[in-house]
Amino acid sequence: MKKAGFEFREHTADVQVRSWGSSLEEAFSQTAYSLMATITPDLKKITPKIEKKITIKAEDKEALLFDFLSEFLYIFDVDELVFSQIYVSKIEKFNDNYKLQATLKGEKFDLDKHEIGIEVKAITYSFMNIVEKHASTIIDIVFDI
Repeated sequence: MKKAGFEFREHTADVQVRSWGSSLEEAFSQTAYSLMATITPDLKKITPKIEKKITIKAEDKEALLFDFLSEFLYIFDVDELVFSQIYVSKIEKFNDNYKLQATLKGEKFDLDKHEIGIEVKAITYSFMNIVEKHASTIIDIVFDI
C-alpha cells in the first residue's frame, strides 16, 4: 500500500472508497480527494486559483469526517467549487469534541474544462470505519449517489 492514497471499491448501488495516510489528517485529505474524484474524475484539470480555509467541529472522528466531506458537497452545490489541493493541517481533540482545520485550493466547476463524474447526493455513515494504527490510518466510507 502506498504511503497515502485512495481506491474505489466494489459497491452495488453507491460509491465505496478506502483511503489511507500516515496520519489521521492525511487520511482525511485522501478521503476528500476521493470525493472530488467522484464528482470530477481528473483532478489535474482543476487549477488551484481560489483558496478556502475551513474549520469543522464535531463530537467524534466519524462525525468530523461526515461533516468535513458534507462541507465539500455544500461548497460544490452553492459556490460550484471543486478542489485539486486539499490539506488538512490539524485534527485535535478539545474537551469532548474534535476540531479540524483545512486549506482547500481549486476553482469553479467549468463544463468546458472539467470532466463530469458522478453526482454525490450525500455522505453516509454506512460502512464508515476509521482505523488508526501506529504509523497509518485507514478510512472506509460510502458516498450516496
